[in-house]
Amino acid sequence: MKEKARKLAKGFQELLDKYDSVTCAASDCMDRLNGMFSDMRPIGKEARLAGVAATVHTIAGDLSAVVYAIEHAEPGDILVVDGHASVNTAFWGENITISSMNKGIIAAVVDGACRDVEEIRKIGFPVFARGICPNVGCMAGYGRINERIQCAGVSVNPNDIIVIDGNGIVVVPLEKGDEVFAKTRKMMETESTVSEKLKAGATIGKLINIEAIMSSTFAYQERAINKK
Repeated sequence: MKEKARKLAKGFQELLDKYDSVTCAASDCMDRLNGMFSDMRPIGKEARLAGVAATVHTIAGDLSAVVYAIEHAEPGDILVVDGHASVNTAFWGENITISSMNKGIIAAVVDGACRDVEEIRKIGFPVFARGICPNVGCMAGYGRINERIQCAGVSVNPNDIIVIDGNGIVVVPLEKGDEVFAKTRKMMETESTVSEKLKAGATIGKLINIEAIMSSTFAYQERAINKK
């Protein structure tokens, strides 16, 4: 399972290295879903990377499970923290960042607050969080790791693929990874062709026949009555 996840993460990273806005295409290929909420923003500069999810389920004000998860993480993992959108105590800071880097973790996605942002920006480690707060959480020993969580509106399982670029964060479920990757790659290739046509003078409306779309507005009552 982990080997498959690593392979998929590598494939998505290759797409990120070649194309722009891969997260948009990946979301489109998952019925326009699985993108995290827009207030999950980079603490420092934006990053373009893909990795394997190592999940953390904790409670507001307790960062014990975060520290515990770092000790059990593997190189190439992205730590994904379900902090229940708690932004008044920080789950992440400078020392946790350095610990993560020592374990080979490549990024952190925290549904909660972060602190020590000045130091983290100097280090250059990619951290995405809901907010910034100087108050640090405690070590009370609550929480669990490597289980299904919710992070910024998206379900995340251990070994799911996390894809990050300037548009935000997308979660690709491992069990659908091969299919989503193939569709995303094909969409990126197709998008290049569409862009060429637009640059040559076309408009989106002409390419997709917007007149036909606007003349077939969905009316459920009419369809329900006419259904045989």
